[in-house]
Amino acid sequence: MAAKSLILVESANKAKTLKKLCGGSYSVLSTEGFLKAMPKSRLAIDEQNNYAADYKTVRGQGPTLQMLKKKTADAGRIFIATNPNAEGEFLANQYCGLFGINEESRCRVICEEFTKTAVKAALQNARPVDMKIVDAYQAKQIVDKIASHKIGEYFSYKIWRGNKVGRFRAMLLKIISESQPAGTFEIEKNLTAATLQELAARDLNFSATKTRLIAAQLYEGINFDKEGYSGLITFPGGKISLTSEKRTPDSVKDFLNDNEFKLYQLIYAAVTENFSNKIELDGACTNLSLMFALDNLKIDWADYFSVGISSLIKRQYVAVENSAYKVTELGKQILSALEGFFDEDFSAEAYNNFNLQVQKIAEGTAEKIPVIESYCAKFNKNFEKAMASLPEGAQVKEIPVIETEEICDKCGHKMLLKHGRYGNYLACSNYPECKNIKPYVERVAQICPKCGSHLNKRIFSGGRNLYICGNSACDFSTWDEPLEKPCKNCGSTMFLHKFKGRSPMIYCGNENCQTRLNHPINKILAESKEKSKSKKNKG
Repeated sequence: MAAKSLILVESANKAKTLKKLCGGSYSVLSTEGFLKAMPKSRLAIDEQNNYAADYKTVRGQGPTLQMLKKKTADAGRIFIATNPNAEGEFLANQYCGLFGINEESRCRVICEEFTKTAVKAALQNARPVDMKIVDAYQAKQIVDKIASHKIGEYFSYKIWRGNKVGRFRAMLLKIISESQPAGTFEIEKNLTAATLQELAARDLNFSATKTRLIAAQLYEGINFDKEGYSGLITFPGGKISLTSEKRTPDSVKDFLNDNEFKLYQLIYAAVTENFSNKIELDGACTNLSLMFALDNLKIDWADYFSVGISSLIKRQYVAVENSAYKVTELGKQILSALEGFFDEDFSAEAYNNFNLQVQKIAEGTAEKIPVIESYCAKFNKNFEKAMASLPEGAQVKEIPVIETEEICDKCGHKMLLKHGRYGNYLACSNYPECKNIKPYVERVAQICPKCGSHLNKRIFSGGRNLYICGNSACDFSTWDEPLEKPCKNCGSTMFLHKFKGRSPMIYCGNENCQTRLNHPINKILAESKEKSKSKKNKG
């Protein structure tokens, strides 16, 4: 019996949809994204050897990689149906190298939408991997890596170790530091990824991250029970359309969660009606004002905005106050350190010019190495000037220790705020006489759904936050983010539960609230509690 053909995709949700659409004719496996990437801790690029990049197995992906090697070895024909964009093309080429697939064979499947008809046509029209697009993606990846790594090196002497920014984040931070426009402005009429994020921010108060996650879910597939699985929209990375106008928002409402329905309703109206494209900006630095500022600079921002904002907040260069962004003192130090050395490299003009060269690589009218060399020649000169400006004998600086007003409960001395491998923590200033340490927490505005006390936030390295009750007698804790708006039904705190590869779920934190009756989050939280209990027992 001939081995089944296999389709590789990068998300579990997409794999589930394809399994239903293709039936038993194909096996479908998810790689869960990148299997190999350049290490974050070092440059991993040989600038003297045609900018050769050193890719290592992504942490946690080892077992997945081994499983996929075994499955692909036993498969018949292999297709790769990653996203129809530059990153998807790069991943397709990576998978070819890892699993012995000939990139010149008709292995690359372009699925602009996930419906039976579209998937069948995409498989019939499979093509070789487009190495021009792969080269274009890698050129950008290499330049971004070189810039952020070397800026990090400069900052380790100028500010302290651990700080860094890339080309897009440096530009975004500068825009946040400037005054924002006020007045009435127009959104682009075509429904693109950028337009969708702007409309969702204006009409639904959705963050860019939330919009992208939900749009991906609507593209990758919804379970319509007897009708089977189908995507509702075309790939949200280009011009967005509907897979079927017959699927009105009301006709699919029962199959979508609240956020999916709201976004689909917005998309449906934008595609089928002449939507309002006016936005009002009040001069505050919000998602909308930043999106407009980037539009004004002709920046292609839709794929990078949510990641850029999240990174600036995570690194504490930017803070959020009443839904508006504000540059922190550390962020001001970052901008000051860049000023006079990297103004040209991180300008909107330089960003757009480099992206234009990347596009030429994808079209086959420019070569990867010369484009990388052209940018890096200018950047490296400015990097050398910045390093030469440091005081003679300058040493790498560590994160400063900050004295807090909190008193050690063991010896009465003040506690110091320090940064460790797992995040910030408090340590007694009377060390080594007193070795008392404890987690550092920040008080947040939201209340504990269990006892009504304020919640505290503990920040861990890697961007994860643990929310715990400020009342020591209460055992409430969660990794889910508390939201500003309380539950309409009972007034308790609402939480956002995130999933890998699918849209998030919002729920009321009060277990006795009527909205929690038969809510799918109940099973998820119960399983999470059991896993946590099992780990403690094993320990």
